[in-house]
Amino acid sequence: MEIAGTCYKDVEAVQLKTEKLTATYLPELGGKCASLRDTATGKEYLEQDKGNAYRKLEYGGDYVAAECSAFDDMFPSINECYYDRFPWKGVEIPNHGELCGLKWQHEIKNDTLRLWTFSPRFGYCFEKTITEGREGRILVNYRVKNNTQFELDFIYAPHCMIAAEEGGRLVLPGIQDGESGTLIFSTNPKHGAYGSPFMWQSTENGVTPASREQYKFFFDKPQTFGRIEYQYPDGNAVAMEYEGQKLPYLAFWVNYNVLHDLCNVCFEPCSGSFDRPDLARKRGQYSVLPAYGEFSWFISFNAFQWKG
Repeated sequence: MEIAGTCYKDVEAVQLKTEKLTATYLPELGGKCASLRDTATGKEYLEQDKGNAYRKLEYGGDYVAAECSAFDDMFPSINECYYDRFPWKGVEIPNHGELCGLKWQHEIKNDTLRLWTFSPRFGYCFEKTITEGREGRILVNYRVKNNTQFELDFIYAPHCMIAAEEGGRLVLPGIQDGESGTLIFSTNPKHGAYGSPFMWQSTENGVTPASREQYKFFFDKPQTFGRIEYQYPDGNAVAMEYEGQKLPYLAFWVNYNVLHDLCNVCFEPCSGSFDRPDLARKRGQYSVLPAYGEFSWFISFNAFQWKG
């Protein structure tokens, strides 16, 4: 793997390059993965916000009004909410979580990029190390450490905005058509409203010329197969592989030409459901960071050809 300093738009960045993939990270701007490209062809797999100037996000700021693109980490919640248990009862968790609005520290050592940051409100340290995985994959190992004597309910989810194209397909190797889910929101009345049942049909999950809708849903049952693919009509494909036992609550946010006129499918395998720790706890689908304890997991990316 090659690691070097670079620029992304008008900000400093770190670039990691394998034979297959080239990833660009922004340590001082939420530790974000701003770009994931095919090394050989330059094809970009992450949705890119328009413009040459990066729109920076302040801690607790409006994520949608900032650089809404690519791949952020969401923790300890997805939606804005107030923590509801002692000793942080009433403490606000920003929309999209804390991490995307924080400056991260970083170091490069032994072909590895390490990034870490500290919560200003909940006493944890969040860390990820990026290196080369097998067959040229980009491998991200995560660890969050609780530095307090109190357990913390949390949700972790990657906000991975895969660039969608007309004729492209979302492929879930571990899920059969007819698998049930629950809708979180939708701009298309055919899907229903918050809490409506949603049924997975692989033949209905692609971009067409008339696509203009936005929706998000969770699968009702834990899904631990740990692989998601997006297949492009030109034969290229990108896959996210992850630790399904740690991130079993699978969600997708589909945005076809609505928000900022972007076109993306967002991969979100989560440690808890329904976008907030309190709602996840009520459903019995949540995760807990023990007092002085740790939680670790991995995510990796691979590029491949799905047809000749």
